[in-house]
Amino acid sequence: MDSVSGTCALCKKDLSPQEVAQRTITGSVCEECLYHVGAQSGMPLRDFLDGLGVPVLVVDSDVVVTMANKPLLALLGKNFSKVRGQRGGDVFECAYARLQGGCGRTVHCSGCAIRLAVTETFTTGRSLRGVQAYLNRDAVTQFLQLGMVISTEKAWGLVLLRIDYIGTQPKPPQAEVRPTPA
Repeated sequence: MDSVSGTCALCKKDLSPQEVAQRTITGSVCEECLYHVGAQSGMPLRDFLDGLGVPVLVVDSDVVVTMANKPLLALLGKNFSKVRGQRGGDVFECAYARLQGGCGRTVHCSGCAIRLAVTETFTTGRSLRGVQAYLNRDAVTQFLQLGMVISTEKAWGLVLLRIDYIGTQPKPPQAEVRPTPA
């Protein structure tokens, strides 16, 4: 990451390179304005997320969905009532989420790049970009494997999970890649 600085899109305050790096999803909005928009202004969180124009889920520390924006719902072909309160594996129809214990509770989940990225961001507050993830939709043949590239950012005590790429083909070569957290 280069040391790019900028200004807050709302209050015009100078942002340090570290602040710019932390805003992987919400853009060049400082922490104070992000809080104000999310908690004080009366702007519904869904409207703010829809305004980002990219598919975003808001999840808690256990990857349970608390909010999803319109681009994400359109991508999945689902309405909000089908994703709210569900874990990520259920939302993306991971085969292992259907096993006893469910998403996050099987032996396969310990290596899930999505879960690891959300946990790291939730715990450290550090945003991640270009994390490669693979999701099996058929546990037996692994024929229906989805490739994903995701980014995460912590805001409002939750984690924003952006879908940068999803498909059955390999990720596009221009995607920024960051090693999966250990």
